[in-house]
Amino acid sequence: MLFEHWIYSLAIAILVGMVYFKFTGRDYAWLVVASAYVPDMDIVADAVLKKIGITVLLYGNPIRHGDFHNIAFLLLFAGSVAMVLHPLGIRLVDSFLFAGIGFGAHLFEDALIANPSYPFLWPLSMERFGIGIFNYTLDWHGIANTNVLFVGVMLVLLAAMLRTAHEGAGWVTRSMIPTSLILHLDKW
Repeated sequence: MLFEHWIYSLAIAILVGMVYFKFTGRDYAWLVVASAYVPDMDIVADAVLKKIGITVLLYGNPIRHGDFHNIAFLLLFAGSVAMVLHPLGIRLVDSFLFAGIGFGAHLFEDALIANPSYPFLWPLSMERFGIGIFNYTLDWHGIANTNVLFVGVMLVLLAAMLRTAHEGAGWVTRSMIPTSLILHLDKW
């Protein structure tokens, strides 16, 4: 579900950015989309760590796909992003919240297509949860599922129309381009 994560996280980012901007005047929706792929880093984590001479075992096994799909890694990632982006001028709570929402969006999207999916509540529970609304097969050019993709595109269009009706078209450049980072990096 690699391609669909981008679509669904974009829809979530548009809506979260709209609400957050209304109350705070700040919008880091780009961080939701950027964070949506992080749980799948477990696909390559073991190979990369072994290349640099580090062996990590989870419950006595090498890291495998699904090991980062839980709230423990969500909190670890969101906290790390907050610490990295804070010196660049983004408030800790803003980056923690948007990075956590992006990571959580990935977990929700995986739950939509599988039942059971992953132990999302690890380390609190090893039980696997999922909703399994879609019968997922890669039937669109081998990279996506047509039904999942169609629903995602419709959600993006609906979210974009809603936000445009509420704020006008200026939200696109404000929320999808990390101008705060660009402006801050220019000072270096």
